[in-house]
Amino acid sequence: MTLDRLLILAVSVAVVAAAVILVKAWSARATRAVQERTPAWDALGAEPDGRRTLIAFSTPSCAACHKAQTPAIQLATQQLGDTVRVIKVDADRQPEVAQAFGVLTVPSTVVIGAAGQRIVAINQGFAASAKLVAQLQQA
Repeated sequence: MTLDRLLILAVSVAVVAAAVILVKAWSARATRAVQERTPAWDALGAEPDGRRTLIAFSTPSCAACHKAQTPAIQLATQQLGDTVRVIKVDADRQPEVAQAFGVLTVPSTVVIGAAGQRIVAINQGFAASAKLVAQLQQA
């Protein structure tokens, strides 16, 4: 490999790494901004009911939603019982709800505390059942 090719490769790797870092920072900032707001119950069309709430965002065509996230949610709710309410949102049919909660991709999950006043966690992408249980217990 010539020196020119190595230089091009190194610059390409650096540009991709910088882009990844910037996207992650932007995503984290957007997530923090949503968490600082009161949950968008009006957009959701629901009210707090005194239980911890897990909002699960998916779409009909999302394989990871149906093959991985749904079973993880079921396992988490089996462990925690009736103390958790799950609200499912089709992000294709309700993009305004996804936008109100800062959802960037599916699957995504949002954990809201029992009082309904605080977003405890936002998971962009798949969240394992153990992670969901820990977040719900924190709520």
